[in-house]
Amino acid sequence: MMKKVLAGLGAAVLLAGMTACGTNDKPAETGDPKQSAAVETAEAKVSMKIMGNFASSNLSETDKLLFQSIEEATNTEIKFDIPPSTGYSERLQLSLTTGDFPDVVYFPSPSDAAFLKAVKDGVILPIDDYLKSADNIKNYSYDVSWDALRVNNDGKIYGIPRTTVIRSDGYWLRKDWLDTLNIQLPDNNEITLEQMIEIMRKFSKEDPDGNGKHDTYGFGTAAGGDKSLKPIFQNELGLYGWQESGGGEYKYMNPQYDVNSDQYTKALELTAKLFKEGLIDPDSPSIDATKTLERFQSGKTGAIDGFAGHYETFLSAGKKINPNFELAYVFVKNEQGEMKGLGQGTGLWGFWAVTRNAKDPQRVVDVFDYMLSDKGWDSIYTGVEGHDFKVENNKRVYAEPPLETFVRKNMVRRANDYMFFINPAMSEELKQMLVPNIEKAVKRIVMSKDRDFTPPIAKTPPYLDFNKKFSEVTTKIIIGDAEPSEYKKVLQDWHTKFGQTYLKEMNDYIAQMESK
Repeated sequence: MMKKVLAGLGAAVLLAGMTACGTNDKPAETGDPKQSAAVETAEAKVSMKIMGNFASSNLSETDKLLFQSIEEATNTEIKFDIPPSTGYSERLQLSLTTGDFPDVVYFPSPSDAAFLKAVKDGVILPIDDYLKSADNIKNYSYDVSWDALRVNNDGKIYGIPRTTVIRSDGYWLRKDWLDTLNIQLPDNNEITLEQMIEIMRKFSKEDPDGNGKHDTYGFGTAAGGDKSLKPIFQNELGLYGWQESGGGEYKYMNPQYDVNSDQYTKALELTAKLFKEGLIDPDSPSIDATKTLERFQSGKTGAIDGFAGHYETFLSAGKKINPNFELAYVFVKNEQGEMKGLGQGTGLWGFWAVTRNAKDPQRVVDVFDYMLSDKGWDSIYTGVEGHDFKVENNKRVYAEPPLETFVRKNMVRRANDYMFFINPAMSEELKQMLVPNIEKAVKRIVMSKDRDFTPPIAKTPPYLDFNKKFSEVTTKIIIGDAEPSEYKKVLQDWHTKFGQTYLKEMNDYIAQMESK
């Protein structure tokens, strides 16, 4: 029966699209051959291929139905080239080298070396002229995202943002451990740093899992991409990236690079103290973020940082290991009692670049603009009627569990629309628990003024080689193999060799962006 319904739905979607577009194959006769030809030209169907990095190379049924409706609405034919996610970078590099690249290509970052070379070689087109009528893309992208995509020193934009909601996350706690230890959280889920550390201490010292062993740790973290540890609680200690310095040689400064400030050193000192006391997972230096989550869910650690919108996924995974697994979520206030946190990134979760092989760059932009329109966005967020949901008594009843959407939910997102992360089928009770935390993570952000800019000197081999010293010294300090003062020695050496140029280049860039 369901197959018949879906078949009927597919026909209905196609019919509705054809009705909305008119009879494109037979334009009205006007008696003027030139006008008829113009109509045919204006309404000609455009084909385009999109190369993206998704979890699956196969479109789900939801994905297929969605893109059928987009094709009808935009009079296009859309094809996908989806390499295996583990080999995406290599496949992308090969296509750029051979010239066999599609109309639209996904890049993970504006600083991606392959992207910057493609821009320089004229493979990637600036899209400023095509954005003039793209009101939805402009309305639902962050200003800072556009700044990040101006990469060619010509002021032009070289990509369509794949937006993600800029936010500053809090911390997941094991609620079952809190209950065992009779620890109560305030109704607003906001605590002080001292309270957070005391919770970590109890998780580490008071046998929260009740197994009679000293085998739990208060906090789990992981080595970063450079294999080094970073200080925890940076938001709570006021480390908000590049801000106005309030004096000194440079107008803009990051405490991490400030030889006249102890702010970053104090953050390292606190993390080292907590590590020595046994409140931080001792395996942290040798594991990645995935393993950190696994250790939290399996009962090795009682707290990790993370996104409130992952509640259902994390809870389900945890209960498979321990049926008593429960979650709580908190934000930790800074030393002034404020709810502030560094906004993550530039609002880009990668982006879509239009290549010189595109047959109609304007139509490409139009397709992405349609996806962000009210009608297109509703389909991306909620899915296709008859497949993802059905309407009963004027209410949408959603499929449970939600259907796979490998592509649909990974094409575009709206800036600040944090409801994207809430399953539309979620109960009102659960929404009331989760939405305030996600909303708070969005509202409390402090944006670093660097816009993810990398000064030219930081791309040189001598700088990259020296930069490893920062990674080495921070890890040594945290695990107790070096004193916090060692960071200042490395920083002073950096300042002498590279820092003055680095800081000037960064300040020049920020001043240029801030003046717009």
